[in-house]
Amino acid sequence: MALVQESERQDIFALVAQRGYSKDDFELVDMEDTPTTVGIYAITGTVTVRRKSTGISRQYSAGHAKAWLADFDTELRGHVFGVA
Repeated sequence: MALVQESERQDIFALVAQRGYSKDDFELVDMEDTPTTVGIYAITGTVTVRRKSTGISRQYSAGHAKAWLADFDTELRGHVFGVA
């Protein structure tokens, strides 16, 4: 199982478009943490979102019970990545 599922990626890029940005101007890279236990564990890691035209990138802690998408939306609305 991946840290960010394909359906979630689609939701992210839909949010980008909803906020007036071009989805082609953003890239998303997710990196899973190495599990510290054997057996059942929650998948965690980081998601890096970069706006290609500005070079601005932000890293978010992602995984089970993480609200990184809400943080990303707040930063989109706050123009952290630049104006749409």
